[in-house]
Amino acid sequence: MNNSAITQEQVRNFLLARYATQIKGNGRNPAEIPDTFDFLLEGVIDSFGLLDLVAALEKEFSLELDMSGLDAEQMTILGPLTRHVAAQVVGTQAGEGQSGLPT
Repeated sequence: MNNSAITQEQVRNFLLARYATQIKGNGRNPAEIPDTFDFLLEGVIDSFGLLDLVAALEKEFSLELDMSGLDAEQMTILGPLTRHVAAQVVGTQAGEGQSGLPT
């Protein structure tokens, strides 16, 4: 996916679609998941699943995530995670030229 127009909503939709089966398995409707939803605490992913989640985001949005700017306790919470990914894309674009390399 071209990351030139990635929004928080796109990141959210990607994550909810990717984990829809597990979310439904917990008796929840992915369309009704609040930003406070914690993938880890709700049992959707485990600690290894966090690595898979980050790798899936990087692949889907063609970027290398720097998770150091996100509090460790918020890495698995839908709202903070989606905001962090979307903000990182915007921050990356601000420092890139046409070639995609830093200017």
